Amino acid sequence: MCLPLSAVAASAAGIVLGFPVLRLRGDYFAIVTLGFGEIIRIVANNWRSLTNGSQGIANLPRPSFFGLADFTASRAAGHTAFNSLFGIAYSPIQRVVFLYYVVLTLALAVNIFTLRIRRLPIGRAWEALREDEVAAQALGLDRRLVKLTAFAIGAAWGGVAGAIFDARQGFVTPESFGFLESAVVTAIVVLGGLGSQLGIVLAALVLIGLPELFRGLNDYRMLAFGGAMIAIMLFRPRGLIATRRPTAILK
Repeated sequence: MCLPLSAVAASAAGIVLGFPVLRLRGDYFAIVTLGFGEIIRIVANNWRSLTNGSQGIANLPRPSFFGLADFTASRAAGHTAFNSLFGIAYSPIQRVVFLYYVVLTLALAVNIFTLRIRRLPIGRAWEALREDEVAAQALGLDRRLVKLTAFAIGAAWGGVAGAIFDARQGFVTPESFGFLESAVVTAIVVLGGLGSQLGIVLAALVLIGLPELFRGLNDYRMLAFGGAMIAIMLFRPRGLIATRRPTAILK
């Protein structure tokens, strides 16, 4: 039930924060959005009456199997255990496997949604604004409306991801959303290649997987990770998959 509510709340926040940066573009836009992320984190860290500060909010309800069963070892009063519902042995990993498939389903849904919306008028307006903002305005596109729509939809998916993160952790604190997380997400987009869905997936595997791959190097782990990133940027400066195909072509 929290997934749609999280999407709506995050979308509204994206629209509110989008107004001050409508005139910015390129690197300046990215810097300001990262700055807003830090401002929100600091405010949440100091608003103790709402967020409990750096101690965070603990004991969040664990996700259930669509409200039909709980992932518990024994059946509680008025509740059905997941293993009893399907007649299988209990395992503590069952909740993790369930969340994995939920996240995988949502990721595929986002991918399909993105591919479809690019072929709609709003998607083509985004592309036009990305390629040449002045020309897009000359054609009659409302720059503010187009940008705010992008902010709202992008923030909505972020809100869904945040709800799943909280359900998985069972605990949430402002410190979980520091500058490093925002920088990694931005780096994934840049490294993957502008407009490439497959590139984003590969970049996420690289940026999340490489530090874990080099974990055995201990103190030199981040040095090896930085070297690998420099090599990628030297040999693939436009991203892992740099192809950018427009949805509409004039012949």
